[in-house]
Amino acid sequence: MDRLRILAVDDNIINLATIEQELKTKYEVITVNSGTRAIRFLNKDKVDLILLDVQMALMDGIETLREIRTMENGATIPVIMLTSKKDKETVIEGTKLGILDYIVKPFDSQDLHHRIERALKKVGALPVEDKELYDAVKEVQNLMKAGDNRNAVLKIEEILSLRVDEEIFGRMQNARTRLKANDMETAERLVERVLKMLERTVVTEETTKFPISAGEMNARLLYVLNDLENFKVRDASQKLEDLMKFNIPAVICDACLAAQERLEEFDDGAAEELIQHALDDMKNNLI
Repeated sequence: MDRLRILAVDDNIINLATIEQELKTKYEVITVNSGTRAIRFLNKDKVDLILLDVQMALMDGIETLREIRTMENGATIPVIMLTSKKDKETVIEGTKLGILDYIVKPFDSQDLHHRIERALKKVGALPVEDKELYDAVKEVQNLMKAGDNRNAVLKIEEILSLRVDEEIFGRMQNARTRLKANDMETAERLVERVLKMLERTVVTEETTKFPISAGEMNARLLYVLNDLENFKVRDASQKLEDLMKFNIPAVICDACLAAQERLEEFDDGAAEELIQHALDDMKNNLI
């Protein structure tokens, strides 16, 4: 697999050498010492991300970025600006031109790698691992439990900036809306749903589940159907919750999650169909 390419633009050759040394084991690094040369390079080749210094002679970083944004190979490319000071006006101007982040020099090696990875994940050049996403959603849950709704919303917005599964994105977006409206119960339930979805592929101390036999799983689903037939919606929902604490197949987990959502919408019939379909698949050895 080809390594991702990063174009580093800085008129200080020592800075360029430092950047190349820091990144060369993980990325293919192309270094140029002026905005003009960066533009010349992008006229004929592509990169996955640009590290662009602000304070450069002749053509500074903002001028360079304006030109880059008019080019076919630079219109949407993620850019991280490098600056030797926290220049608010420069950051605002860079934001208008679509920078994803900025780093104040001298930079820390770990911070440099973290910000590059985050930028590449935002544009889908690097995948967001399920464990990383699980930890981020878990942080949202912890912030909500602590009553820190402001930072919970900010963390959700950070998650939404990543390229994640459509169903997870929709639930987290809804959780943000509910949280802003102080509907804590719904927001907490949505976040809990996302965690359960991610637990199917993420193994942590908290998500280690007990085994369950096919016979017991079948029996528990039949009990759910019985509750639904007798209009015991709350009991049925609790039984689905209990079942998902076991190590059950992903398709059964999906059916349970979907059934719970239908029950929350008072659509008992749809929930019953989902559970019956899961039972039929088990009976026909499809699971």
